[in-house]
Amino acid sequence: MTEQLDQVFGRLVNRSWQRFSEELHTREIDDLLVGAVITAAVAQGNALIDLNSDGNHHYLRFQHRERKHRLMFQLTHRAGTVMAAKTLGQHAAVTIAYGEYVRDARTVWQALKSEVKSGFLDVGEPGVFTVDADLATGYVYVQVPLLLDLEPYFADHYTVKYPVLQEHIAAVTQACAKYLHGRIAA
Repeated sequence: MTEQLDQVFGRLVNRSWQRFSEELHTREIDDLLVGAVITAAVAQGNALIDLNSDGNHHYLRFQHRERKHRLMFQLTHRAGTVMAAKTLGQHAAVTIAYGEYVRDARTVWQALKSEVKSGFLDVGEPGVFTVDADLATGYVYVQVPLLLDLEPYFADHYTVKYPVLQEHIAAVTQACAKYLHGRIAA
């Protein structure tokens, strides 16, 4: 009887460790995502110039070392509990913005702003481009929100698939740059 109870206790401890690891991974994926985006963006020639977080929303800003364009990310992990992660999967709301310095940013911004005054535009919808400007620095930005599954970016709990992440960042950056160039040239 003692040996059987020892085995039962061992199974209880093993299962407890499995649950503990699941909870830990669910909490840590948020930090892992932030670190992965920083590493991927730096590897693509960008320098991190700003990082802010309120614990749930993470804001990262980069500037390309040679071409001087900027990238901004807002990352929000959406599956905060093991139950949510198992039911819905690990996913995040991600907004990526691409910005370029424009000589007369105020004039360009006013023209773009008047172009998109439609009340039908819901800026929270995935894939909808919006334009913004930082008139103090002269940068005009195009941003796009996405809801991304995080599983394609991680091989296991802590290994990042950087080629996939870098390709996705490059694809969104290219789309935003094309949109910006199309609006500025119009």
